[in-house]
Order: sequence, then C-alpha cells, then structure tokens
Amino acid sequence: MAELGAAELAQLVKNLDDSKKLIFQSQFGSEKKDRGTATILALFLYDRIWLGDIGLGVVKLITGGLCGIWWLIDVFTASSRADDYNRQKAKEIIDALSVGHSAATLPSGS
Repeated sequence: MAELGAAELAQLVKNLDDSKKLIFQSQFGSEKKDRGTATILALFLYDRIWLGDIGLGVVKLITGGLCGIWWLIDVFTASSRADDYNRQKAKEIIDALSVGHSAATLPSGS
C-alpha cells in the first residue's frame, strides 16, 4: 500500500474537533515509524522487532532471515510494513479519541 499521506490523514481526522486533532497529531507524531528507518533496520534483521512484530522478529534473528531469503524479502517490503503500522496506529488513536468523545457527550442522568 502507498505511504500514509497528508490527504489520507486529513480524511481520518475530519470528524474530530480541533483539540482532538492536536492530541492526535501529538500522539501520532510520537508513535509513527519512518519508512527509511524500517528499510535500514531490515538490512540488519531488526525491522520486525522495531515495527512491533516481536515473535517473528526473534525468529528472523535466530534463523538469519531464513538463510537470507526472508531477509531479502523484508528489505524490499519493510517500507510498506511501516506504512501499514502507521495506518493501524492512526486508526487506534482516532478510535481512542472518538470513544472519549462519545463518553463525554452522554447525558449525565443515564
């Protein structure tokens, strides 16, 4: 999938108010992963661990990237996995902010 761009981020946060958009930008900015860093880490077998896939990352390290085959594939796919990670993280943050928004608008008598 393509890189998570400004237009897609704007679409994701369109239903948030301004204060929640600021919170989103702060949280997403601190949690997003860089595509170039993911590719560089793939060269050294650490990309999966950095992207949160600890189990497969450890297996990859122990097996030497399955004798280089898995390593070669990951070098070419690390940036797209970073994009997938960023998309998922953005959706998680928006979901958390939306739940907070829904709870704040419930009537106090219920």
